[in-house]
Amino acid sequence: MENENYEVIGYSFLSEESVEKHFADINILLLSGKHIDHKYYAEYTVLESYESQWRNFYSNLYKLNLVADISDRSRYYYLDFTENGKGKLSDANRNKELTELQTLIGLTLLDMYYQKYFDEEKIIRWNDIKTQILESDHQEAYKRILFNEIRDSYDEKEWSTVENKFSKTIDSFDKLGWVEKQSGRNEDLVFEIRPAIHRLTKLYQEELQNFESFSQQLKNDEVL
Repeated sequence: MENENYEVIGYSFLSEESVEKHFADINILLLSGKHIDHKYYAEYTVLESYESQWRNFYSNLYKLNLVADISDRSRYYYLDFTENGKGKLSDANRNKELTELQTLIGLTLLDMYYQKYFDEEKIIRWNDIKTQILESDHQEAYKRILFNEIRDSYDEKEWSTVENKFSKTIDSFDKLGWVEKQSGRNEDLVFEIRPAIHRLTKLYQEELQNFESFSQQLKNDEVL
């Protein structure tokens, strides 16, 4: 009987008006891997207001941790696996790891985030990415992996192929809440890097500390 009362109390927050209004959006976003920050003001506010109840909800029903993380003074929420297992999203169809190319692009964006650290909004355009590839400390690794050849310049067709690969990855990262796209399908690539991109520092700490070693292990551009 005590357990039944505990469950009722634990889930009673679901009947609150604000929770009922935004429950579907919050649940879909979190279970899809989205990192929710203040850009999703309504959903973020409901999560923050009932944080302990939400944490209990996902722990009991999905065996997942609701994590409240902070990066660059910005707070955001996401779901992570418990220490005892991978929860109910461990199925390969639900839990997809980043590809090698996505990992490389993610670490590149993380580096660009730090370059714009003092900018209130970390807006990135395609020309910024081209400059990063051609002039950064890791330019040889970028060129070898993305173009399969280290040269001083590349033609328009080669750049178009690389831009297409970045665009597809940015689409994936937008769904995760790591970036926010500001360009349409047929427009030049423009997006904002969100603080949640720092999740990569936890997921790929070793690769960040040994980027050159990591990049040497990547397959050539034809495979990526």
